[in-house]
Amino acid sequence: MKSISLVLGANRATLSGPRSKQHRIRQNAKAFASRLREAGFGVRKWTNISNKHFAAVADKMKEQGVGDGRIAEIFSAARHLCEAYGNTRISPTNDVFGVKRGTIANANSKAVAPEFVLGAIAKLEAESSYEHGPRCAAQIRLQYELGLRREESAKVDLINDWDKEGRTLRIQYGPKGGRPRTLHNLSDRQQEALERALPYVSQSDRPGIHNLMPSGMGDKWQEKLSYAARLCGFTKKESGWTLHSNRHERFHHMYVEHTGFQPPNQHDSVEAFQKAARDTAGNEWPRLDAEARDDIEVTAGHSPGRRDVSDAYLGSSR
Repeated sequence: MKSISLVLGANRATLSGPRSKQHRIRQNAKAFASRLREAGFGVRKWTNISNKHFAAVADKMKEQGVGDGRIAEIFSAARHLCEAYGNTRISPTNDVFGVKRGTIANANSKAVAPEFVLGAIAKLEAESSYEHGPRCAAQIRLQYELGLRREESAKVDLINDWDKEGRTLRIQYGPKGGRPRTLHNLSDRQQEALERALPYVSQSDRPGIHNLMPSGMGDKWQEKLSYAARLCGFTKKESGWTLHSNRHERFHHMYVEHTGFQPPNQHDSVEAFQKAARDTAGNEWPRLDAEARDDIEVTAGHSPGRRDVSDAYLGSSR
């Protein structure tokens, strides 16, 4: 397994996305390599990794008391490295390795307070000391109104992928796992957010792709956005919220809008949530809950039925 460590360090495969994301993938891939060595395997290259190696790492980590969520995180990084080296033989799901999708029983809400984010956006729009303030404000507004991830909001192609009349937006640049999706039935507020972002669209280095990153800046733009977040107090240390909290608030809003009641993580317990939901919607609450979750899971860029995804944003209703 020494060879894998050398591959990670010296002969690096090309990974996409921000440098912080690439660093996280490499660190977790190193953890995979370390666990594989502990399991007694001496694979020389990522191209030689197979499902049996993943299974061995899963067994070793379970033996060490590591939870399925952490195992899945490490497996995701290892798949990235395998694919980067042309190895596409690894199972796309973890079930075959005995690793199940985790759930968050009643997670604390991470949704940003609307008045805070709107105040932060207004501050950046009027920021005269930072040239990228208004552009960052437009991007944060997209995250807040549409639930986009950081990379998606930076790379969305408003010229080619926004159908203003049809009220749809195609998200195909920067999505997690490379899975494109289309947002339908955009509200007036969402259309307005896209309209406000139009003045900041620039031609990227890739022909035909227009996005919110200044021309030629590429993924360094994320560092500029992070600086803007610090300027307006949009950090865990300063306010308790991060830019990802915008995504949490969007899905919180979608849930309440569809069901008429607050999600589980707005209550002290699952039992308290169920009582409040039943008081509002009677015996219809499970159907409304399921419909809202399906819609949120698809909007988030996953498949309907991925309750581990909606649980992470809303808390579990069971």
